[in-house]
Amino acid sequence: MQTILATGATGLVGSRFVEMFSDKYDVVNLDLTTGVDITKPETIKSVIDIHPNAKIMIHLAAFTDTNKSFEQKGDKNGICYQVNVEGTRNIATVCKEHGIHLIHVSTDFVFDGKKETPYLEDQPLSPIEWYGETKALAEGVVQNSGASYTIARLSYPYRATYDLKPDIIKKIRTGLESGKLYPQFNDTMITPTLIDDIARSFDKIIELKPQGIIHIVGSTSLSPYDLAKKVAAAYGFDPSIIKEGSLTEYLKTAARPFARTVAMSNAKATQALGLHFATIDEGLAEIKKQQGL
Repeated sequence: MQTILATGATGLVGSRFVEMFSDKYDVVNLDLTTGVDITKPETIKSVIDIHPNAKIMIHLAAFTDTNKSFEQKGDKNGICYQVNVEGTRNIATVCKEHGIHLIHVSTDFVFDGKKETPYLEDQPLSPIEWYGETKALAEGVVQNSGASYTIARLSYPYRATYDLKPDIIKKIRTGLESGKLYPQFNDTMITPTLIDDIARSFDKIIELKPQGIIHIVGSTSLSPYDLAKKVAAAYGFDPSIIKEGSLTEYLKTAARPFARTVAMSNAKATQALGLHFATIDEGLAEIKKQQGL
């Protein structure tokens, strides 16, 4: 069993990796429940010292509440900046010092959504709100740290079951079941990603240690409105009950900016890792099967 260090291993994505590869990896979770505060370097080092043979760190932990992040805009003392930037700096520093390959998990929020074609790994970062800005800064910290690293950008991850935090598919399904689904934007684009594919990608990255940035994302980009119609059809609801919403209209009264077209290309990941990334139809079929439906 190979020992893997991971921040946020009990979260939405990390816990699925642990489930799928429990027979291959001994995953040591670094978070507040295990005495690790990534904003305090000494707490990270104490765990490293106990596991000197661990040569991989998956850094999933982040402050991801975009609305609360927006309220902290520009505040380097705020929890969003402290966790996402300084926490990442501490993790990267430890990885450099101990020869640990860092798999740093980033996000599509590093882009502004003004591009009509899918984003590639080498395109300039252009975040438009504080969460995305801190994640972009964190990428720079990793790249300049001197550590061996892979930056894995994710987008709208979803899975069959996870009770602690609903993903985008679960939110839509819950809204359909309650009859209270909000109108879904038809003038914006996202790239939902099956978490099982992310977990398999982590496994391949551990093996291959590709240097640089890689987009670990699904093979379908679509509007939330079209996504909701697909979820409705998959779970036996009438797709015609989905109401259309408009991001353009929403932004007239919203304070926080919103990236409009964030199609993400997984061409590099497909080639570099030798994996297939599920389309949304394939992903919905897979999670339904896992749910026994």
